[in-house]
Amino acid sequence: MGSGGKRLIGRMSGPVGSVLLHVAVVFVLLKMLVFRAPRQESAIDVRVVEQQQARPPEKAEPEKQRQEEAPPVEEPADLVDRLPQDALEQDSMLESKLDLGGLDAVAEVESPLVLTGVMAGRSAGGRGRLLREFGGKFGGDAEKAVVRGLDWLKSVQCENGSWGVGKSRSMTARQERARLTGLALLAFLAHGETPQSGTYGETVRRAIRYLLSEQDKKSGRFCPFSKTIGSHDDIGVYGHAIATYALAEAYGLTRAPMLKRPVERGVQVIIDGQQEGGGWDHRYQHEKWSDLSVAGWQVQALRAAQVAGIGFQGVEEALEKSVPFVQGMHEGGGKFFYRKGNKKPSGGLDYMTGVAVLCMQMAGRGDAPEAKAGLEYLRDKACSDWLEGWEKTGKNKSFNIAYEWYYNTQAIFQKGGSRWPTWNNRFAPMLIGAQDASGAWKPPSEGREKISKDIVYTTDFCILSLEVYYRILPSFKKVASADAAFAFDDDVKVVVY
Repeated sequence: MGSGGKRLIGRMSGPVGSVLLHVAVVFVLLKMLVFRAPRQESAIDVRVVEQQQARPPEKAEPEKQRQEEAPPVEEPADLVDRLPQDALEQDSMLESKLDLGGLDAVAEVESPLVLTGVMAGRSAGGRGRLLREFGGKFGGDAEKAVVRGLDWLKSVQCENGSWGVGKSRSMTARQERARLTGLALLAFLAHGETPQSGTYGETVRRAIRYLLSEQDKKSGRFCPFSKTIGSHDDIGVYGHAIATYALAEAYGLTRAPMLKRPVERGVQVIIDGQQEGGGWDHRYQHEKWSDLSVAGWQVQALRAAQVAGIGFQGVEEALEKSVPFVQGMHEGGGKFFYRKGNKKPSGGLDYMTGVAVLCMQMAGRGDAPEAKAGLEYLRDKACSDWLEGWEKTGKNKSFNIAYEWYYNTQAIFQKGGSRWPTWNNRFAPMLIGAQDASGAWKPPSEGREKISKDIVYTTDFCILSLEVYYRILPSFKKVASADAAFAFDDDVKVVVY
């Protein structure tokens, strides 16, 4: 090649190299764009899909508007100012997790079916409806009286969570505290109060903790018993049964796992203490005499355990076994013996009729001839006035007229029919009018006292009596329920009696 050709190549090498370099750069850029384009397009698609999913349904707003425009439910004019506006409120008391705080456990309950059985009336909405249905024109005032009573009980609760007077740790004092604390706890539970409740939650929690702390680790008893063989006046059998009754209801309302075993142990004491003939005596001694008043609390405790879903072996059998015993206590004409076998039958005390009838109703034998006879007797028996009732029991200092009202009111309510309004129209205003300004109910002999065991005892019974409208659904009140296709082992069973 000549010198001219070499000079031409030298002059062309610079531009050609530049062109080649630019071509390479363009090629690289094209590859980057080709491979990144699909990813960018995919990202755009994803954003579009998300926006479409977030868009509300077209019919959501009209539906909301229809709910807001729904007409309110009208209440009877005579109760508008006395009952809360809860006609549309659902029975959802247990549709949240119940934190039992200091009770060493948390009840994980989120089933709306828990209170569809005999306890279905204990929510705010349930109470309002049943007060209107069964309380008549006295329903609103009865509820106010109950709240005042609960406020008073809350104010006199002891530091350790019990109810009673003094700080004695004697056997008798502990038996009395078990009885009074169990009754007071039942009054709060009947109102739908649990450890989760705002106003009464701490009161309920402390009461439960006290009863649990009193249960003997070996025997399972919730209070000590006399060691004297043949003791007929030992009230430990009452204290144990009432404590078992209250804790069984607490378990039914909260499903707290740590309550189940103590209740089972308490129930076992009652089952083991039942006589061959179906009754019970004091101290569960299996003596030849039996006491209907004692039996009444054992039956209520067993029934509460059954309703709470504690599938403890022997509960159903013990309830069935109690029926012949109660029937055997029938004196005739609807009156029942207080005690048999202890020297001679204790007659002349007609307050046992309500006990006997309620026991048979709870055992599923409300149609028994003896139960019908008892109801016939109660039908013709008018509810006494406050002072008249205390005069009636004046000769028997150990008896409290509120005890009779507690049982008779429940027995008549469970039966229903025309007799209930007749009884309620006399009973409700009498008891509401007898309430002290403090919120307690005081026997005439205790009128000047601020607190005594008899005042606590009477107040417990009066509150429970005025809660009868919603405490336990009556046997004639049918609860709409469908058979569940599946249920867990610890689900609460729906039971109606």
